[in-house]
Amino acid sequence: MGLERSLPLFLHISLHRMCDHYLPKLLAAIQCLDENEIWCCETEESHSIGGIILHICEHIHRNALQLSKPTVQFSNGIEEYFPNGHWTSGELCEYVQEIFNEWRAEVEKRLEWDQGVDMHRMYHVVEHTSYHLGQIIDRTKRLKRISFQFCQKGLNEKGLREMIEAKCTK
Repeated sequence: MGLERSLPLFLHISLHRMCDHYLPKLLAAIQCLDENEIWCCETEESHSIGGIILHICEHIHRNALQLSKPTVQFSNGIEEYFPNGHWTSGELCEYVQEIFNEWRAEVEKRLEWDQGVDMHRMYHVVEHTSYHLGQIIDRTKRLKRISFQFCQKGLNEKGLREMIEAKCTK
């Protein structure tokens, strides 16, 4: 594969990993939880599942802003941004979907206009989302004593790769 095709492929992989792999898993976890389970903290030192979700959303939102305006700077980091709220599962799902849609639209613009991106920043948002998604899934499984069976339901690496390859060879 030539270098000129590497960036579009990287963007497609990032886009589909986030929106077709991570988002369905995140929504499935949120939909299992009631408001108390979303916002309770397991220990005094831990963050609520809802706080972790809002942390992810803030990172994705900031990344979307930086995609649309690459020179944008933020005065504060999000290292300690794990807010607590009183959103229901439905409200949180709606917000998460909105944030992912915003991000998807910006990535699709880069692909359509054949524009570059800061690959380090893009890789970081995908990796960071994955890390916190693992925390959310693990906590939800423990709280609800369930197994999501994501791999068996097609949310697996093989399916993701096939989807990306099909879209990139069109």
